[in-house]
Amino acid sequence: MSITFGAMPHICTGPVTAAVEAYSPAGGLAHGNLDATAYVCPAHVDTARAMWSEEGLTPFTAQAAKSTTTRCGAITDFRETSPATTTTTEG
Repeated sequence: MSITFGAMPHICTGPVTAAVEAYSPAGGLAHGNLDATAYVCPAHVDTARAMWSEEGLTPFTAQAAKSTTTRCGAITDFRETSPATTTTTEG
């Protein structure tokens, strides 16, 4: 399994409060496999949910860890191949 770290295309300095998870169907469930997570501030929750929906994934919004130092728009992608339009490899 590869893990890619990237970012959504917006620039934001808001504090991260939500982890918008992206699931693909598996085993007859819409929330079958966790494929990616976008970490966002309250103003970008709907943006992240729409992004995952447009990719055919089911979004689920969870509270971000209180100790997160991740910037708004950061993405962790667990899929084998990542769409170039949503993630960019850092570093």
